[in-house]
Amino acid sequence: MNKQVYYRLIALWVLCEAMLGGIIHGFKIPVSGLVVGSCAIVCICLIAWYVPTKGAIIKATIIVAVFKMMLSPQAPPPAYIAVFFQGLLGELLFWNKRYFKLSCILLAVLGLLESGLQRILVLTIVYGNDLWKVINNFINGLTKQKVTTNYSLWIVAAYVALHFITGIVIGWWASLLPKRIEKWRRENKYNIIVQDATTFSPAVTRKRKRLKTGLLIIWLLLIALYVQSYFKIGSPLLPPHISLKILLRSIIIVLGWIFIIGPLLKQLLHKWLQKEQNRSQQEVQEVLRLLPITQQLITQSWKQSAASKGWKRINTWSKMVLTNALTVQPSYGQQIFILSAPIQTGKTTALLNWSEKRTDVYGILTPVVNGKRMFMNAHNRQIFSMEAKEGEETVLKVGRFTFSERNFNQAIAIIRDAMDKKGWLIIDEIGPMELRGDGFSEVVKEIIAQRKGMILLVVRANDNLPDRVKEFFAIHTATIIEQLPAD
Repeated sequence: MNKQVYYRLIALWVLCEAMLGGIIHGFKIPVSGLVVGSCAIVCICLIAWYVPTKGAIIKATIIVAVFKMMLSPQAPPPAYIAVFFQGLLGELLFWNKRYFKLSCILLAVLGLLESGLQRILVLTIVYGNDLWKVINNFINGLTKQKVTTNYSLWIVAAYVALHFITGIVIGWWASLLPKRIEKWRRENKYNIIVQDATTFSPAVTRKRKRLKTGLLIIWLLLIALYVQSYFKIGSPLLPPHISLKILLRSIIIVLGWIFIIGPLLKQLLHKWLQKEQNRSQQEVQEVLRLLPITQQLITQSWKQSAASKGWKRINTWSKMVLTNALTVQPSYGQQIFILSAPIQTGKTTALLNWSEKRTDVYGILTPVVNGKRMFMNAHNRQIFSMEAKEGEETVLKVGRFTFSERNFNQAIAIIRDAMDKKGWLIIDEIGPMELRGDGFSEVVKEIIAQRKGMILLVVRANDNLPDRVKEFFAIHTATIIEQLPAD
């Protein structure tokens, strides 16, 4: 797993939920779910691309929910429902990475539709069907139509259509982002230096006990009045006007949520999230460390995009944030070489000859011995089979080849053991299997993120593989060679 990129994307997602959600809530913007949901979906799509590990999205979702509990304890349970719906849907849709663009669009459409429909459902529960009747009567009264038109249905349909269309646009845009981010990196126009930031300052809300006590008394009185009038206990004290009925119903339900249902659900949810927080303590601490830096990145990007105005500024700002958030600086002293040549041109043979008399070469080579592909420890020349034996249960299939997962894990262990060794670390080879998240994929990400020293990756020159490998593993400073270095 590329941990640096993974934690940065989670930090970005957390800030979308905490900072952006707070700003939108403060300005009372009616489409908060649309904006915050779109940002969350973009983060999920980027996690699926840069960290294509099964379970990565759902783990990120839990960490985001933990931070939502920590930073916004007043957030209602429906906000958590939206987060978990998006995360679970993302984990399901990106289970197969072959249809990335389609998965992005489906995630965005379904995720935003859930947000819109949840808002409509809440309105119906709070205000009842009388709300839609009042809207219809009001608009029909303004238009003075003889035939009654169901305007509320048109309003709901337009609201849902807005979320549907936005979902298509956001999903399509998110699917193009990985290639565009790579292009923005190459342009070198959006790189900024983030100053050191050590503190994270979310908005703090303080409970007002007196206000809550007063609301509790009002709530109990309203319930008594509503029950007395509804069941006609004596002469009804409340007028039977529909607008008053809607108002009272909404106040009673909202206050009921505030005093009983909300706190109960929140307590159960927080109890579960606290257990998850303890289980994911290391990940939570890592994201917590990155939050101040990410917050500073967002702020500085906004300041540096001031030369542009309106939509252009938002466009420039988003490019700066995404480019820098996903740019992992190489470890000091790290050098990456990509040995690239067409298939069956003697890459492994050249490596065998080159490394034979050296004592500073580690990692894995893949020679062919007696017509069978083998793994070789590049340092001690130990050989073991790459291909699976007949009857072996856990295997990896690539085309007509069936590889042993157990032996792949042994090869991965050899590579990991060489992480901090001085000299050369070879991984032979990186191909389509790694680009779909299997084989050496995870250990390559670890090596690129953590190793201080020289790395030599072997990649076929066919099918534009070197560029695809650089893009997939976010390698920004690599030297592509056709011959092995003499030194």
